[in-house]
Amino acid sequence: MAGLLRRAVARPLAALPKRGGDVTQGPVKPIGPNFPLTSEKTMGPHGWMRGSYTIMSLKNPIVGPLYRPPWVVGGIHNPTIDPVKHFNTQHRFATVTFAEYVKCFIYALLPARTQLFMVGVPVMCVLFVTWLEQRREPMEIFMDREEYWKDP
Repeated sequence: MAGLLRRAVARPLAALPKRGGDVTQGPVKPIGPNFPLTSEKTMGPHGWMRGSYTIMSLKNPIVGPLYRPPWVVGGIHNPTIDPVKHFNTQHRFATVTFAEYVKCFIYALLPARTQLFMVGVPVMCVLFVTWLEQRREPMEIFMDREEYWKDP
């Protein structure tokens, strides 16, 4: 029984990266240089106007391979991240720069951009109207004529 418990505890510990980093590897960095972009073979080309469709041609709008998500294809056959290393947080702030941290934060906000605009546009419109009304001089019909046309 003791050997079973010892093996049950030793297996997960052997799979985790060493705490403090390995002498040859250094601290664990959870993301690669091209994160969150993956290989073009897996996800297709990344970037502006490099997708599967184009708006430049009406006769041949499909210019690349169609995107096939993993749940349609049947699983992730060629994983591009190691989940144990990727979700490891023991050196998060020591190995990830502030710019990389902000980049990952912005990429996480991308699905919510429409909701942010739905809140931001009406708020900015109301603030613009109040700013405009505060800076405008009063109309003549609301004041005494002589006071309105009097030199300052």
